[in-house]
Amino acid sequence: MHHRYRTAPALAVALAAGLLAAAPAQAAPTPSSSGQSDVNGDGYGDLVTASEAAVSGASGAGAVVVNTGSSSGVSAGRTQIVTQNSSGVPGAAEKDDEFGAALATGDLNGDGYTDVVAGTPNEDVDGDADGGTVAVLWGSKSGLAGGTTLPDPAPAAHDLFGNRLAVGDFDGDGRPELAVGTSRDDVWIFDGVTKSGAAGHRELKTAIAPDGSDYYRSLAAGDFDGDGRDDLVVGGRYDEDGSFDGASLVYPGASGTYTALPDEAHAAATGDFDGDGRDDLLLGSPDDNSVITYTGTAEGLKASARRTLTQDSPGVPGADEPEDAFGEAVAAGDLNGDGYADAAVGAEFETIGSVPDAGEVVVLRGSAEGLTGTGAEVVHQGTEGVPGANEAYDRFGSAVRLTDTNRDGRADLAVGAPMENTSNGALWSLRGSAGGVSASHGVSFSAAAAGLSKDPYTYFGRSMPTSAHGS
Repeated sequence: MHHRYRTAPALAVALAAGLLAAAPAQAAPTPSSSGQSDVNGDGYGDLVTASEAAVSGASGAGAVVVNTGSSSGVSAGRTQIVTQNSSGVPGAAEKDDEFGAALATGDLNGDGYTDVVAGTPNEDVDGDADGGTVAVLWGSKSGLAGGTTLPDPAPAAHDLFGNRLAVGDFDGDGRPELAVGTSRDDVWIFDGVTKSGAAGHRELKTAIAPDGSDYYRSLAAGDFDGDGRDDLVVGGRYDEDGSFDGASLVYPGASGTYTALPDEAHAAATGDFDGDGRDDLLLGSPDDNSVITYTGTAEGLKASARRTLTQDSPGVPGADEPEDAFGEAVAAGDLNGDGYADAAVGAEFETIGSVPDAGEVVVLRGSAEGLTGTGAEVVHQGTEGVPGANEAYDRFGSAVRLTDTNRDGRADLAVGAPMENTSNGALWSLRGSAGGVSASHGVSFSAAAAGLSKDPYTYFGRSMPTSAHGS
């Protein structure tokens, strides 16, 4: 398995606790378009990423990093770092907690600012090793400001509460709820989330096998049947008929009944790839080096509306090779502004020329027929105009995001390479354009440039929210 970043004991890195370089205040938040993470309400999409940085000498404690958008996109100069030692944030930075290992975004309290949900599944809670916790970091005109803990309603040993997250309006009341995964067979749905906590919560018992997180567990939200309520996708392994089959289970409106799709998914995102007004589902299956789409219909998702794309599909750059991990990370957004959502697909173990595990991202186009290989393009550090150079084991494409950081109506491509610079990590932002990904005005910055230490094992850019619904 290639899905662990920590390849040696983490070295301590110096990280100033607190909030850094907050964005300038605005008079009032400007509502952002669907899928934007806009923590300061200025109408520009912001990038939210995670790092395993040490905090006050605690290696692997973790940090959430926000790069705010502007008319010129993002830059290292507009960075905010939040840790469990930051003012108003619950908890305390501790060794190997990996604060923000799972991320989701959405305006949970309805104030016009995007909030960031940080899952910390390795947190020890009341003597329970890896019990896990979830913190909601509140958006404001000055950026993220303080946070609120949502505790595990039914703690159990090593249940990794907060290992996966999704935000969606599951009951159709116009206000999003938060779905929180565990290593067990349940997902918790929290509603009415405010700075005082949640108004209520309920347990969704799934058919996912216990400890399913070891077999690729993903959560995603999207309205696949167009009924005004988001549906919840739970990807993992489930024990139908006594077996442990890979599957993605779709719970309409996060109800207790589900439709089983025959594909396990390490990553999932939702977007309207065919422009019909209903969400479609994108699943990443890196073990099979493939991505799978299901088209939304009035009856929801159906197996007959399934399409598989690999690097051997017509128009898709590259070749299907073992261990590429094509589909390790996926994201959805309209990169060229044609009204169809496109998909970014990470292949973090792709060998570029003779450089092993350099990594790349493949962009697939949306169309009236759905996601297609026609017009697909590939981006890596050897692509003309992209900052940097392909180096062994950088794993460019470990995380991807599509969001409009300069408010030009086109999503921009963000890419993380957590192994860059001896596992220090780095982030890229490349402009969307009518012709696709544009290296013009593309930026890249390291963990050190963002305000994290340059010492090894920081893993900046290791994860990002991906879904068009903020998860």
